[in-house]
Amino acid sequence: MIYAQKHTPNLFPRTTLDFYILESELSEGDYIVGDMYDLGFSEYDNKEIANSRPVNDRMITLRSEFTIDSIFSTHDLYLVVLPLDYPCKIYINGNQLSVRGNYQNGYTNRMHCSENILLPTDKINYSDKNEIAFQLYPMEGESYPLSQVFISNSKDATRYVFYRNLVGPKLIFALSLCGFVFFMFFLIVYISRKEYQKQYSLFFALMNLFFVLSYINNVFSYNFSNTILLEKIARVSFPLSVFVAICFLLEYTNIFKKKRIIKVALLLFYFPAVIMLLIPETTTEAIKVYNSYPLISLFAGNFILFTLTLLFFIKEKDLRSTFLLIIFFLNIIAGFHDGYYFAILKTKPFLLLTPISVFAINLIIFFILAVDHSKLYHVALNSSEKLEKLNQELELLVEKRTRKTIEYANKLEEANKTKDKFFSIIAHDLKNPFNTLIGYSDVLKSDFREYGQDEIYEQLNIIYNTSVNGYALLENLLKWSQSQTDKIVFEPVKVNLYEIIQICIDDVEHQCQFKDIDIINDVPENYHIIADKNLLKTILRNLISNAVKFTSRNGMVSISSNKDDKVTEVSVKDTGIGLSENELQNLFKIDKVYSKPGTNKEKGSGLGLILCKEFVEKHGGKIWVESELETGSVFKFTIPKII
Repeated sequence: MIYAQKHTPNLFPRTTLDFYILESELSEGDYIVGDMYDLGFSEYDNKEIANSRPVNDRMITLRSEFTIDSIFSTHDLYLVVLPLDYPCKIYINGNQLSVRGNYQNGYTNRMHCSENILLPTDKINYSDKNEIAFQLYPMEGESYPLSQVFISNSKDATRYVFYRNLVGPKLIFALSLCGFVFFMFFLIVYISRKEYQKQYSLFFALMNLFFVLSYINNVFSYNFSNTILLEKIARVSFPLSVFVAICFLLEYTNIFKKKRIIKVALLLFYFPAVIMLLIPETTTEAIKVYNSYPLISLFAGNFILFTLTLLFFIKEKDLRSTFLLIIFFLNIIAGFHDGYYFAILKTKPFLLLTPISVFAINLIIFFILAVDHSKLYHVALNSSEKLEKLNQELELLVEKRTRKTIEYANKLEEANKTKDKFFSIIAHDLKNPFNTLIGYSDVLKSDFREYGQDEIYEQLNIIYNTSVNGYALLENLLKWSQSQTDKIVFEPVKVNLYEIIQICIDDVEHQCQFKDIDIINDVPENYHIIADKNLLKTILRNLISNAVKFTSRNGMVSISSNKDDKVTEVSVKDTGIGLSENELQNLFKIDKVYSKPGTNKEKGSGLGLILCKEFVEKHGGKIWVESELETGSVFKFTIPKII
């Protein structure tokens, strides 16, 4: 019997009620009037409610007596009732205060919320004895203890009930809703996206599903409902959630190779727990069964989960393995906390830690998978960009290969034309000097006694010039054929340009004297460049020889040079017959090359300029011509300073 004493005139203190208990006939739920000692009430020890009467004729009454000082007659006082496992009626001084649940029709029901019930001031006996009575209607086998009940002021009662429900059923409802969203999201993603069709994604979706189902009785029996079916679903979901969580870690961590064998062994371990929880017919029996082998399997599963995360942490030692290790360790602590209250104290804790820890596990795994998928997305994006880049490079490569193929085809066509030109020169141009040599030699051999010295000298001069031209042609042919087969060795060295030009001038000295042509070397005597000596001689000899060939008597040929920071420019200028526009366009082209006789009927193959172009380009330079008919021509070419 509790007396509410005066602590402060402004605040009624929280007053916990002590109850006495009586098992009686149902009496259609009427209030039992009389002194509780005379009626046979015994002191209630807040343990399980023992009952012996049949289910259709049993009512458990708990009654508490207390006094309230009249100083609180103007205050609103509340009766705070914690979650109940039975439908019931609540009375104050014989007056019905509240009805919770339906005790007349299938009353195997439970309530998971707390309430604060206003005590009517007109029903309170101030400074006298008051009675609070609970009439409970348990089904067969139900024996849950009555949770703590107390009277308090409005502020304290409202705050207590608010926080108790907030961290109780409302929090579980919110967590279950989030878990259901996680389940639907990963299930849809797993089904619809091939890149996410990995077993651990499916197991994570099932983890969230069984998390929701394991607290389904808290969600749907918020305001009383028949709970035996919900209780079975909830109790079965606990071992199933642990089983799929272990399967998830086996797949995600990839620690063990023979994962299928481990899964089969786990299935054999958890299957009996599921069967045991499906058999009971009452909620109390389901809870009693749950507290045996299934509960052991849960604790064992939590330790397996922690062990897997520990092995994963030892293997990876990264942020995700650290988070997994911490949260699964906290889950073990949460399991011991809630198990102590339910199994040992036979009561509900103010705050259930297991649903919070399980949701925290799902939340952390969700973020870990989100980060992994984000990385996969960026990898896929980078791969896509690389693939696009490769496609572009492939297109460029194909385009390049196509251009090369066209170039090869053009080169092949040019090679065929070159071959035809080569055979044409051999067949015609190279044959002519020999015909001339044979003809004049035969005339001198047969009739030299009939000729005077002047005539013999003229004939010998023709033979000499023909021999020189033939030799020059043959040398050009040999060098050209070597250039076509890449057999010419390119060896650039420091050379004296003046000396090489002078050697080439000496080679055409006889030709110049015959036509009275002045040839001038305007290059400074100590003028050095980097070039291949033999190729440079061939270039200059052909250009100087051509200049002499197409310059009339008493003409002039001059060779000069000009140097800047990058190239040396060499010019061969003559006062000859010049070139027409059409001739200028066809110079340096093997398929267009043709030869015209010089001012003294000198013949040539036209191969010399082709050689000049190839040898200049081998040095990395370029060659061109500036010409005007009847005025003369200037052939220019460049040799880079650095080859």
